[in-house]
Amino acid sequence: MKRSCLSLLLTVALAACAPADGPTTSGVVSKANQNEVPILQLDAATVAALGPVRKTSSLSGFSGQSYVPGIIKPGDTISVSVFDTGESGLFSATDVANVSLGEFAVSSSGTVSLPFIGTVNVGGRSVNSAQQLLTDKLRETSVNPSATVNILRKESDSYAVQGSVASGGTYDLTARSERLLDGIAAAGGAQGAPEETIVTLVRGSKTGSQSLASIIASPDQNVAIQPGDVIIVGGGEASFIADGALPSTGEFNFVEGDFTLAQAVAQAGGLSDSRSNPRAVFVFRRMPEGESFILRDTQGNQRRITGDVIFRANFRDPSERLRANRFQMRDGDVLYVGNAPLANFSKFFQIFNSPPEIPAVPEL
Repeated sequence: MKRSCLSLLLTVALAACAPADGPTTSGVVSKANQNEVPILQLDAATVAALGPVRKTSSLSGFSGQSYVPGIIKPGDTISVSVFDTGESGLFSATDVANVSLGEFAVSSSGTVSLPFIGTVNVGGRSVNSAQQLLTDKLRETSVNPSATVNILRKESDSYAVQGSVASGGTYDLTARSERLLDGIAAAGGAQGAPEETIVTLVRGSKTGSQSLASIIASPDQNVAIQPGDVIIVGGGEASFIADGALPSTGEFNFVEGDFTLAQAVAQAGGLSDSRSNPRAVFVFRRMPEGESFILRDTQGNQRRITGDVIFRANFRDPSERLRANRFQMRDGDVLYVGNAPLANFSKFFQIFNSPPEIPAVPEL
């Protein structure tokens, strides 16, 4: 009996020396208490105190209108010709009926100043619509006029792709009405994995971001490219660190305001049955100075949370697993999953089951 007890104690002692994925759950709790860092369980009160998930301006908020070639825009250069079949209209019988008025640059406000017509706004109009507008203007001084408009040079029917692509640069829009995935493909494709690649679309003063994986999976995120758009492919402005008993550890990019704890665990490979302790899913967070939130317990007592804070989720509890879909990850968060209770024992036995390394025989 004593021999059995001694063997068990020796096994426990050696298991403590076996490789581990980080501090034990009790170690996290002990250190947090020593440093007066609150550990908040992911219960209904904590989720309510943090507030609802705040969605960012996703790409679906951009206009879904596809690019239409032949639209006159500021910066374009157009040529205008007029034709009059009347004998006493704008041109006399001795004049040439078809008169070229010349080439005109469209101003930033979309206007052009034309002889016989004056200043007209052609910006945003198709060629046919502009011709009809000029014809209507000419009818004020001519019997049977018509106008022809051609776009000679277009200064803005292109888009730019930057960042982690094979060949960044400026690309022309075509009648195919390219969308985001088409634009990224034209630049040689993204160089990172879709779930780790953030795509940012800049259109004037408006900006939206989404992961490449979400754009591939959701047609409403694969918006049509407009002239002047800038597509930035690469890491996002936000990232979290995954550590502990997870299949994939390291730094992961995400779109802040549109990424939850459940998604973070999934992106790190999910919880391992043999290694991960589902009751010990922690998020370490350092809140900026001056930021706080009020936590109310079941008795109605209030507590203001500031500075460093640790959130703990029990993924064995269906309610807390559901709340993980409402807990919003933030830039700089650290996701840590503790080891399963028997994980270190398993590692210990793997060490002893591994064959010993035999040194090579030195050559004579």
